Amino acid sequence: MPTFPNPPKLYLNENLSARLVTQLRRYDFDVTSAREEGLLAADDRRQMEHAVSHQRAIVSFNFDDFTALHEQYRAEGREHWGIILSTEESIGTLVHRLLRLLNSVSADELKNQICWLNEFK
Repeated sequence: MPTFPNPPKLYLNENLSARLVTQLRRYDFDVTSAREEGLLAADDRRQMEHAVSHQRAIVSFNFDDFTALHEQYRAEGREHWGIILSTEESIGTLVHRLLRLLNSVSADELKNQICWLNEFK
């Protein structure tokens, strides 16, 4: 059971391993992935739209595209549930950092924000 109230729900884009979903679910976090949602071939805009429509923060290694999408959403006055960006790391490191984030940031705090996962060491 999550120890922090109202943790973000996560959507992992196609670059992240399905093992991350399994690991985070072991701690009862609400996580899904592009693979599970049948969106492996979808472009980043479609990935973002899917995350937004399900009130999920998207997790990706793709800094350039998701930073641009964040700026576009801001310019258009549209809301999103957060963008969590990371450098490519081992599964263990990503699980550790995502657990730290999920246990310290609420869904409301992450809304319309870009979060750098590397800050959660």
